Amino acid sequence: MSARCVRTFRQILLVLLAVMTGCGLFDTRAVKPGGGPGVPCATPNSPDDVVSNVVQNYANLAGLTCYTSMLDPIFLFHPDGSDSNDAPPGTYLNWTRDVESRVSSNLAADDTFGVAVLDSEYTSRVVVDTRTEIRFYNYHLVLRATRTQPDTLFRGLADITFHEGVDQRWRITDWVDKRDGSGARTWGYVRGLYRVGF
Repeated sequence: MSARCVRTFRQILLVLLAVMTGCGLFDTRAVKPGGGPGVPCATPNSPDDVVSNVVQNYANLAGLTCYTSMLDPIFLFHPDGSDSNDAPPGTYLNWTRDVESRVSSNLAADDTFGVAVLDSEYTSRVVVDTRTEIRFYNYHLVLRATRTQPDTLFRGLADITFHEGVDQRWRITDWVDKRDGSGARTWGYVRGLYRVGF
């Protein structure tokens, strides 16, 4: 078993152990740090800053402004093909920054606990040029939210393109979501559940 697999297995085991021992993992959460008034949001001077902001602020009402500011105006989300086929028609159609922002808001309003982690990179980065980079992450997402029940753990692969704008700030321009063979539902599946009301 590779070191990367062992590390991922340990993280999942710790989450499951916490749930089984009743440590309050799924109690109503206090507001996490994140991008709202008085909440830190790192200036995205590098793709690493963007990743940090996404991890700290996804599915969090206080961090919603920070998370959505990490999305470039030309942002597009692409679901796994199987998720797209399994969803109601039109669920993933024209998934732009505006759609992602509204979906994130819907999820954050419904979620009582959320942890998003972009784990190890499953293949080498692609540096397209000095202002564009593609990274390939294993991820896991732990959520307690009405629409996701009974599932709480979501896993998959994310191929994320980062681009440095003319303002010298990095943002996400493209997110390709994929299943990872674990049988777990994906982050894209969660997104699709929360594209409601518009």
